[in-house]
Amino acid sequence: MKKYTWRTHKITKETEDTITLYFDTEQQAFTYLPGQYLNIRLTINGELLIRSYSFSSVPSDEFPAITIKRVTGGKMSNYILDNAYHIEAWEIEAPFGSFVLEEQIATQSQIVLLAGGSGISPLFSMLKSIESSSQIPLLLYSNKTPEETIFWNELEAMRAAQELNICYSFTAPDFISTKINHVAGRFNLLVLRSVIKRLVGEVQAAHYFICGPNGLMDLYRDALMGLNIPKDHIHLEYFDPVPLDPGDLETDGTAKDVIVNYYEDYYENDEKQTYECTSLIEVQPKQSLLDAMKEHHIKVSSSCKNGTCGACWAVKTDGEVRMLHNGALTEQDMAEGIILLCQSYPMNADVCVTIQ
Repeated sequence: MKKYTWRTHKITKETEDTITLYFDTEQQAFTYLPGQYLNIRLTINGELLIRSYSFSSVPSDEFPAITIKRVTGGKMSNYILDNAYHIEAWEIEAPFGSFVLEEQIATQSQIVLLAGGSGISPLFSMLKSIESSSQIPLLLYSNKTPEETIFWNELEAMRAAQELNICYSFTAPDFISTKINHVAGRFNLLVLRSVIKRLVGEVQAAHYFICGPNGLMDLYRDALMGLNIPKDHIHLEYFDPVPLDPGDLETDGTAKDVIVNYYEDYYENDEKQTYECTSLIEVQPKQSLLDAMKEHHIKVSSSCKNGTCGACWAVKTDGEVRMLHNGALTEQDMAEGIILLCQSYPMNADVCVTIQ
């Protein structure tokens, strides 16, 4: 992953509370996979915030795009919706995430996408990336009303062209429809399993990608488990996963010394000078590297603290660490020694970490 400064190319309104933001990369080389996400850094009212947003575009698009929905208490999302037209430059770090649609799976298996609300964003990227498949993808998508359904026009156009099968759930109490692919009310296990059996050719051979509110995702997962879908065919992206408890982490009970290489900015006569620094810090048993670094006043970016956003990534150059959750990283990232500081615990006294 790398850091970029991108410009606003255009903004489109998807629903009353949702926009899609298209970036001009100014011809900077950049690539990502369908399903991955980026981090935006914004200072709002003096507070530096870092938030993650999934790409709703596909890698072949000229302008990378993310789709942002207004949410209760969402500091950055709500700020962007109110001020996006006045923000010219964006601090971006990308790409992140292992929730991706691999080309081999896309071409050889039927794809089933299960979404709720703005969880459609990474799934929409996956859907648009499917160029050749012998089996029509299926989308199960829950929203309050058709008017609040993100990408409604695009999805309906794909359905009309017989490029996609869709079953919608509309949860508004007063919603009424006679259309066969509209469910009035919330999805339940019976409806989900019935739709999948009817529209998926080989139920256990298909691959299922799930993203949305946690409760809905759990319902989707339970429906699939009841159909005996292999676990490695169920792919999930939690926007707000429950942090894992390091209490069960096996350690020898002793503190570990860790070498940290990092950069500090200083200002001399209003000119910024960047210096390379090295510190030896003590990490207590079952204390994350991120918490230990903050105790020792080492400046390091962080946001979610549950291994989802990837903001606290660093490179392990020596020693052994244990990561509880690595959802923001790909296999290639980990092969290159990249770790998430909020999820990493030193297992020996030889650990050396570099913060880029």
